[in-house]
Formats: sequence, C-alpha cells, structure tokens
Amino acid sequence: MISYRSPQVGPKATELIRRDRKVMLGADTRSSEIPLVVERAKGMWVEDPDGRRYLDFGAGYAVCATGHCHPQVVEAINEQANRLLHIGGSDFYYRPEIELAERLVRLTPGSFPKRVYFANSGAESLEAAFKLSRYYTRRPKVISFLGAFHGRTYVGMSLSGSKKVQRAGFSPLIPEVIHLPYPYCYRCPLHLSYPSCKGSRQFEGIPLLPCVEYLTDTVFERLTDPEEVSAIFVETIQGEGGYIVPPPEFHPLLQAISKKYEIILVADEIQCGMGRTGKPFAIEHWGVAPDVICIAKALASGLPLGAVVARAELMDSEVDPRAWKKGAHGSTFGGNPVSCAAANQTIKLLEEGLVENAAQVGGYLKEKLKGIMGRHRIVGDVRGKGLMLAFELVRDKESKEMFPRQVTSEGKGIVQVFVGSSFKKGLILFGCGFNSIRLSPPLVVSRREADLALEVIEEVLVEIEAQL
Repeated sequence: MISYRSPQVGPKATELIRRDRKVMLGADTRSSEIPLVVERAKGMWVEDPDGRRYLDFGAGYAVCATGHCHPQVVEAINEQANRLLHIGGSDFYYRPEIELAERLVRLTPGSFPKRVYFANSGAESLEAAFKLSRYYTRRPKVISFLGAFHGRTYVGMSLSGSKKVQRAGFSPLIPEVIHLPYPYCYRCPLHLSYPSCKGSRQFEGIPLLPCVEYLTDTVFERLTDPEEVSAIFVETIQGEGGYIVPPPEFHPLLQAISKKYEIILVADEIQCGMGRTGKPFAIEHWGVAPDVICIAKALASGLPLGAVVARAELMDSEVDPRAWKKGAHGSTFGGNPVSCAAANQTIKLLEEGLVENAAQVGGYLKEKLKGIMGRHRIVGDVRGKGLMLAFELVRDKESKEMFPRQVTSEGKGIVQVFVGSSFKKGLILFGCGFNSIRLSPPLVVSRREADLALEVIEEVLVEIEAQL
C-alpha cells in the first residue's frame, strides 16, 4: 500500500467548500484530491482565497484555450455586454453570431458549402447532430464507440461508452445505438498489435483494421443493414476514454464506409478541437472532412457556447428538401451575442499564434514525457497530439499490468494519488481512461511553464515508486 493523505487547503477555501456541500447537488464530480477553490485566475495560473497559486494543466477540462481571462477576450466580452446581452439567435439577427458562423465555415475542414447551428454546450451540440442525422436520413440506428464520452443528456449517455456510472439508473436509454471497439492500440480490445494486425484486405483502397473490420464484417452482416444506419459518431481523439489517438487508417476508413453506405460521419471535436492538437481541428491530421463537426469547450474561452457545423444539404431545406424544416430544432440561448463575441476573439488569437504554440510546446512536452517514461518503471505509455497529451500509469511496464483499484489503505486509486500529490505541489492535473494522467494546459503555455509541470510530474513519480 502507498502512504498518502489527501491535500488540505486553507481556512477560507475550507469554509467555501463547507458552504458548497450544504447547497450543491450530490451528483457533482468534485474530488478530495483536487480541492480547488478559485478566487481568481490569469493566464496559466489559478489563485485560491487563501492566496495559494496553482499552475493549471487542466484548463477547466480543456476549455480555457486562450488562458484564464485573456485581456483581449475580456475586452471583447465587455464591449459586447455594453451593446447587447440577448435577443435570440434562432429568431433574430446580430453581427457577432453571423461573423462567428462565417469564421467556423471557413475554419472547419471541407471545401463544400456549410451551415452552422449554435448551442450552449458540447452535449447540446451532440443532441443537435443526432437529431439532424435521423431527420435527414430517416434511418433509426447510429454507430458509436466504446470509451467514448459524448455528454450526460439522454443522447449523450446513449452514445457514450466510457463509465458505467454515467449510464446506470437511467434506462431505458435511446435505442438502436451500436457500440464498436475503438482502436486503443496500447490495450487493443481485440488483443492484437498495430501495425502487424493489418492483413492484406483493403476497403476502398485503405488497409482494413481489424477493429473496423468488425463493423464491416460482423455488425453489417449479423446485426444491422448499413442502410438503416443514419450516422457514425466518433471522437477524433478520445478524451475521457484516455486521450487515445487512433492509427492513421482509422478515420479514412470511417469516411470511406460513410460514403459507400450514405451514412453521415459526425466528428466530436468538443475536447480535441479549436487548436488543441496543433491544428485547428484534430481531424485535419488525417486529411478527413467529416459531414458534421461538433464543437464546444474552448470555442468561447470559458463562456458557454457549442456549435454544429454541417454540410449545407443536411441543415438547409432550400439546398436539400430532406434537411430539417423551420422549427424542427432551436435554442433560446444558443449563439448568445456575448459568447459569440468571445468566440470571435478566441479564433483570432488561435490564428495569430496559439495553434502554432500548441504544436511546438506540445511536441516539446511529448518528447520530455517520453524521456520520463524511459526513466520510470510505472509509466507505460505516452500519447497524444499537440497539447492533448497523456501518460498511462502501470504496475508492470512489460506486461502492462494495471494497478489495483485501491493502492492506499483509505481506498484511493493510483490516479487519485498522482493528481492529489501534484496538487500539493501546486500543479493541477486530471485523470482519464485506465489510470492515465492527461495534460491539457491552455494553449498559451510556455516552455518554462511546461518545464515546471514536468518537474512536478517527475517528483511525484519518484515519490510513488519509492513506496512500491
């Protein structure tokens, strides 16, 4: 067992936590290992009511792409707040929403005509994409993946395959969602190894992966006719599932399958989009232009905003009569003018250097993490793109044996011990997947700040390994 005590915070933070527990919902996901009470935040740093400062490598779950309270974003918010707070983008017109839609049409991959729908969150964006796909195709079934997290609405729960607690007690969920194995090559669900898993078979000229072959040869032959499938929903890079990057053939294969059977390909870029991977959207690493892209999190630098960008024919009945009609979907607060103003400024900052910074500092971080993996026996894998990185903690590197669920006498798991120990040293990190630690800092992170985080990570590894 590892000797470990949960972090303690100062008296002012403790009092706010006490007050919170009396009034907030019991289904929250707060953790005693990250008892973070935020008084203010700026750039890469968060300060609590007692004056303690923390280096933020979580960015509010990959939301604060431009850093906390970026001055240009704050200026855009204040200027818009003095002009217009709300009028309703589903019924009326205003400049920030139109300009943001134009920017997203230009920024998202694909040279085809597009239309944009604005929501308040990632879950609402997925909800809209689900309705859009069923309405346009009039097909009842959808494909999703194990390990996926698409939100906590009924559509989100039904599409997700991440954690049982997110689905337990809410049945019946939306029917006709078929889950496939995602290509988690470090722990292949089919117990194979990439690239030796590839045989001689191809699909539309692309080498066929066994996990995709399961769709074409088993699901489409034994479970459902592909002509009954409306959409394939896929996280370009799985987020909550462990920051899993699929092999090069995976997304081109999904696109080829979608085109052959006239299935809508929906890319969930809610966590991996908006520059985080070193490109505006992660799917660009594979040269794929999906039919629909769902965006949220980092879109407005912390203000609530989600978007669906889709082929024009899917959203506009003047382009294709199969598209949804007026009134089929909408949102009172989606496309709020203040959120749109923040998003317009966010995109400007991304294009002025933050996407490039994500690629450069992310590459630096990844190489340093690989060096750490070589020096430490409990780091089994390092993966990711840009500033969407993770390393997986294992009990045995050779066998990839996982740590037991409890590694302390108080019942804490290895991820809890790691993030709690890092928090004590002033670094905010989050877990994901099977005993993995994610690094998703704001895209403004510098090499100096990266080195500070790496120093803490290695210190914690040394402390843990000393007790094993």
